[in-house]
Amino acid sequence: MSYTYAFDETERLFLLRLQGRVTASGMAEMMTALAEEPRRRPDQDVFCDLSGLESLDLSFTQVMSTTRSRASFYEQSTAARVAVWAPGDVAFGMARMYLTMLQGYDGITADVFRQRADAAAHLGRGEDQLHIP
Repeated sequence: MSYTYAFDETERLFLLRLQGRVTASGMAEMMTALAEEPRRRPDQDVFCDLSGLESLDLSFTQVMSTTRSRASFYEQSTAARVAVWAPGDVAFGMARMYLTMLQGYDGITADVFRQRADAAAHLGRGEDQLHIP
């Protein structure tokens, strides 16, 4: 699994792309790196691009464990919106698992979308603002 992330110029939008084969160890590595990223804050909106996801080697329990490991971060969110662009079936299923876990946090409004334009609309932004280098 590879991942790339960026921030918009205001740092109010966190942009994340996952590609390849997602594994539990890859997710744990990414979550550790993001926890150490000083620009990543709980008040940021999130756009997650899963269009390059090839396969998933991650169980529901592993997704739940990964999400719970960041509980204190998510609990600080007061008005964050999360849009996951997942055009493929595998990516869409993984995103649904993750978003099920986020439903327990009052400050987060999250959804998964098959169309990139719908994800942008959820965030109140244009598609051109969702560029991840």
